[in-house]
Amino acid sequence: MRSSNRKAGQNIRNLALQRRVKALTAGASAIFLVALPFLLQHIFQELLTQFSRNSASNLGLPLIVYIACLVAGVGCLLNGLYWWRRANHADQGAQGEETVAKAIADLPAAGWTIEYGLRLGKGLGDADIVCLSPRNRAYVIDVKSHRGYVITDGQKLYRLMGNQKYAFEKDFLKQVMKQAFQVKQQKQLKFVTPILAFSNAKVTLKGKIQGVYVVEKSRLSSLLNKLG
Repeated sequence: MRSSNRKAGQNIRNLALQRRVKALTAGASAIFLVALPFLLQHIFQELLTQFSRNSASNLGLPLIVYIACLVAGVGCLLNGLYWWRRANHADQGAQGEETVAKAIADLPAAGWTIEYGLRLGKGLGDADIVCLSPRNRAYVIDVKSHRGYVITDGQKLYRLMGNQKYAFEKDFLKQVMKQAFQVKQQKQLKFVTPILAFSNAKVTLKGKIQGVYVVEKSRLSSLLNKLG
């Protein structure tokens, strides 16, 4: 398996930057739209002053113009806030990948090959971490940065926050299984073992669920060494 020069979290850091650019662009558009009617008012007054000193002072834009620009400006502002929150979420995910990378930093010295941010086809985005052991066994690791406790009912994963149990926003088990199959095809490997690693949450279950190993960051290196 060929390794790449990509660092842990690099792809999602780039995504966060793109989202912040969108947020700042939307914010600048909001400021421009709110100021637009006042700018037009000033321009019209300057133009009319050249022809009639009396009419220039009486010129006024229709109220609907101010309202329309204000509504459009608020819309841009809300859009900017949306992208800024998405950028924060991406940075959180990148930080999770970086901390997990540190947790398995000892593996290359033991003969492991590690690749970060492998681009996948079929709309799967990228694989956070792909590992090949000295025994030529392959693993794909999908990193999640959620907090709390990860529990299961034997079929699905849930997050426990205090006394409340919440379903995750996506089926992470199915997601990493798809990633493993895609990595297998792209790398022309015999088999790829899927692993779901949580960088911040505590994982109460042990072993596999639905064919996927679920582990917290602190136990990932030992799991990989055990599986070989």
